[in-house]
Amino acid sequence: MILVTGLTKAFGSNVALDAFDISIQPGEIIGVIGENGAGKSTFMKLLSGVHQPSGGAIQIEGSSKSFATPREAQAEGIAMVHQELNLIPTLNAADNIFLGREKGGLTVNRKETIAEAAELLRLVGANFGPEALCGDLSVAQQQLVEIAKAISQKPKLIIFDEPTAVLGEQESVELFTLIRGLKEQGVAVLYVSHRLPEILSLTDRLVVLRDGVKVGEYPTAGQTEGSLADLMVGRPLADIFPQRTTDPATAPIELQVNQLTSLPLVQDVSLTLHKGEILGIAGLIGSGRTEFAEALVGLRKSSVNSVAIDGTSVKISGLQDALKNGIAYISEDRKGKGLITSMSIRDNICLAALRQLSNKPKQQETTANWIQNLSIKVADAELPMTSLSGGNQQKCAIAKWLALNPKILILDEPTRGVDVGAKAEIYALIAKFAQEGMSCIVISSEMPEIIGLCHRALVFRDGNVEGELQQNELTEANIMRLAAGIKEGGKAA
Repeated sequence: MILVTGLTKAFGSNVALDAFDISIQPGEIIGVIGENGAGKSTFMKLLSGVHQPSGGAIQIEGSSKSFATPREAQAEGIAMVHQELNLIPTLNAADNIFLGREKGGLTVNRKETIAEAAELLRLVGANFGPEALCGDLSVAQQQLVEIAKAISQKPKLIIFDEPTAVLGEQESVELFTLIRGLKEQGVAVLYVSHRLPEILSLTDRLVVLRDGVKVGEYPTAGQTEGSLADLMVGRPLADIFPQRTTDPATAPIELQVNQLTSLPLVQDVSLTLHKGEILGIAGLIGSGRTEFAEALVGLRKSSVNSVAIDGTSVKISGLQDALKNGIAYISEDRKGKGLITSMSIRDNICLAALRQLSNKPKQQETTANWIQNLSIKVADAELPMTSLSGGNQQKCAIAKWLALNPKILILDEPTRGVDVGAKAEIYALIAKFAQEGMSCIVISSEMPEIIGLCHRALVFRDGNVEGELQQNELTEANIMRLAAGIKEGGKAA
């Protein structure tokens, strides 16, 4: 048993976690929920040795423990799958899994390393081998390597921090099967997620944090998504999806793409996007959704029959061409490709529009406007981006491109890793953009997001558009049928 009492962490005058208590029994799955900035990640990092506490105690099997490093926590049987990836891109999956714990010591046993890594990757449902270079893997595939690395430590307690934020439906199902298997083996699991259906289906009990304080501990049985959302934000939360605007199907076509190909993942994709429309793009991980968006805005080599904006043919050879033609793309990889976290909030918001914002007063004015317009919670725009919660960082990533006043906004996994309150705010912003005439493409692995937000959706499979669903056809069953290539009669194509 792990017993945590009075665990406290202060960063200067800011108390991120205040007198937190919990007992963790072998073979149970505990959900940890709360809004961004509630103290969840701080607790996880204290327990896993990333941070050291300002006060309180940790006991394992009755003995007091303190961890100066993650390795010391691992030695006591505590492993963590971090939300932010921590892999070396120039090493393969096997070497990342066993980094610092190489098989055979100084003379690494390659055969044993590859064999064990292959089995671990099989357990987590990976569709790639142990010798795949991590730098060549997608964000979702890298997350599977992180999970395999944690499991390889044979922990007593494994902490999952938003593990499915980048995973598709099938990968998530396989992960849940794995976690339930760990429970049967007596491994304790702490599971942090903003995806409330996962908390309800997977956990035995849950702990709620708000503003660094534990506000309650509850059996999962009998809870609903609504009740969990209310517990997290401390107030009743209405339907998080805004009311849709009228169907824009009769509005002018803003964007028309004919037969875009970007090998090896995208082949002959065509679409139309109407003015003021929110078009969803769904599909399993690896179906080519992100690759299509990156090819469209010139981030990947591609060939295309034609691209027209407002009926005028355009050529997009690079990101600058896309921006000149009013197309902005917000990457799914917020910290890797969307923001420079070591820079200030102001620098990040103004980064894409530096040519127009040539002096500091202009930058300060623009930053202040977007902070107000997007309701970004920030004490000082000169603070580093790392001072913000995930939801507020995502709003800054959106503001960075809105500063260019685009006509078309492509949002790839726009609510990845943000809490339910921040999700509602981001959905409201996207709906507001559409009402004001901006055309939006939303790429998402969360089917409720596609269903609740979009006017219609395209479902990708194997680099192609498998099918199109109108608003009245948007159901999880219909999306999954197309994503999996299931024909009438229930058989996969």
